Amino acid sequence: MPRMRALLLHSPSAGEGGPSKDLLLDLFRKSGFDPCYCSVKDIAIVETLGQPHDLIVAIGGDGTVTRVLTHMPDRSIPVAILPQGTANNIARSLGISGDPEALVPALRDAARRPFDIAAATGPWGKHRFIEAVGLGLLARGMAEIDAADISGQEQLVCSRRKFARLLTEAEPEHLEMTLDGKELAGDFLVLEIMNISHVGPGLNLAPNADPGDGLLDVVHAHADRREALLEWLNEGDYGEEPPVDITRAKVVEVTWAGTSLRLGDNFSPAPGAVPKLTVGLEPEQACVLIPSIDTPSANHEEGRP
Repeated sequence: MPRMRALLLHSPSAGEGGPSKDLLLDLFRKSGFDPCYCSVKDIAIVETLGQPHDLIVAIGGDGTVTRVLTHMPDRSIPVAILPQGTANNIARSLGISGDPEALVPALRDAARRPFDIAAATGPWGKHRFIEAVGLGLLARGMAEIDAADISGQEQLVCSRRKFARLLTEAEPEHLEMTLDGKELAGDFLVLEIMNISHVGPGLNLAPNADPGDGLLDVVHAHADRREALLEWLNEGDYGEEPPVDITRAKVVEVTWAGTSLRLGDNFSPAPGAVPKLTVGLEPEQACVLIPSIDTPSANHEEGRP
């Protein structure tokens, strides 16, 4: 069998105790690949992604995976994910977990899965994203933690605690939106326009989201869900359906004013006027590999508030 040309895009600073360049190259060579290694910190990623490869491997956290998927000029090339970050929301949503030593040998026989690339258009122009666009208290809490420059597992814990405090004391935000032309308005504690199931500090807000179905999962919760959300958050969201409403749509338009807006991992300051935001999916999907391996059950206590 010919060796596949694999471009390894690695974030060496992601997570704690991650694999070295030498280990990654050795793993891929032993698994029958012809690897080319690049650090995402040192490259012009669009130019590198445009070079001929049979496989692109994103090795890092959600930021690395997002950067790869949203900048690929040729989305027919399959992408593999070796999760090395803190939340790893994209990998979690796809059921990908495990060490590189287990994942890399399984890539040759991995299933291929279509993957939607989302885009938000507003006063800033067009911004592609993978995870979600967020407004409301979760977005506000994450923006405050981001501004405090907290990272690693501490960021997950602090983000959940901040969200819980805001749920306890903050007022909901008035939002008006249309979902495929159908109007929805009200005072919301949470609004997350999601492409995958997990968001922010590892919250499984859209358990049935399918990132390849051509639909966005619009997660929203009114003020009367405050106590239920707090209970769900404090007990841990592992396997329990979140107390939110979920509406699926291809195109979502939102009018809002007030708090900051989260676009994937980026935060936009509070608007001076009442802007409009349009969120949809691009017509061309990416292709992600889903390796099949046996992994031990996750420690569900990690990251609880």
